[in-house]
Amino acid sequence: MQRVFFIILIFFFSCETVVELDIPPHDPLLVVNGIIETDSVASIFISNSLGAFDQGEIKSIDDANVFLYENGSLVGEMFPDLGNIDTINLTEDYWWNYVGSAPIYIYKSDIIPKDDFTYSIEVNHPDYQSVYAETTVPSSLELTDLEIIDNTDGSDSIFYNATLKLSFLDNSSQNNYYRIRLYLETEGEDWNEDETDYEIVEKTYPLVLYSNDPSLSQGIPWDGYTFSGRTALFNDGMFNGQQKDISFDLEYKISQLQNGDELFLQLTSFSEEGYNYFNSRELNLDGFGGPFGSEPVPIFSNIENGIGVFGSGNSTYFPINP
Repeated sequence: MQRVFFIILIFFFSCETVVELDIPPHDPLLVVNGIIETDSVASIFISNSLGAFDQGEIKSIDDANVFLYENGSLVGEMFPDLGNIDTINLTEDYWWNYVGSAPIYIYKSDIIPKDDFTYSIEVNHPDYQSVYAETTVPSSLELTDLEIIDNTDGSDSIFYNATLKLSFLDNSSQNNYYRIRLYLETEGEDWNEDETDYEIVEKTYPLVLYSNDPSLSQGIPWDGYTFSGRTALFNDGMFNGQQKDISFDLEYKISQLQNGDELFLQLTSFSEEGYNYFNSRELNLDGFGGPFGSEPVPIFSNIENGIGVFGSGNSTYFPINP
């Protein structure tokens, strides 16, 4: 019996078929990313794409020709901001082994985007196919109501300590896309690299929001809430042309506010491209961090002949005084 079992094992483990896959080579594309907003000059980041099995590096490109158009008219070129070069850390072995850093070049122009204007970019480089994209900046938003309610009763038994309520009017003549964030600006410790000393600096933190509003399609369910997260993205599909009333519960205690601390609401109206990009990112993060996981969601791209996103947003900031 042992001999028969041994022969069967040899039979199963010695059967092996090697299949050679004919994977076509990847033609590198320009990757362009930029969300232009009305509170700063237009800026974008340019790099290159890699195939799934390529061994090269994604590099920031600093010698492209970038042309910016406003309502169809050329308004100038965008150039790398060489006075403010960021860096990115390079790692190996699943991000554990630091191998160096690489510069990140941000292309900027002197143009500050305007409400309801259409902007387009054309990017040319001798090593890649030219790319093109456009976006129309949405109108700014005004609130009809904003309040924050302290739910505490002096005890530590209440977990959701405050409620944020806000209302605004939706424009019925177009599809609209929104993002809500609540920030705390406070003083915090900024330690040096060897963690031997620190200085007190102002820091800004997005607070976690909890809601059961049906307009919020993404976000991780938590403790009876259908949405929890630091970024609330939604569209006007359920309230087109109406006043939108929305509320969020907070863990943060209003009584924790110190002298000099500030709470402020960021309400952003996005172009469709901007919304689709951020929504696809949030859905990816939610699936990765959820209890059951999910299939990866493709990151939205609107770059013709390339990869990436060129979108727009219009943010308004509202201070909150408890």
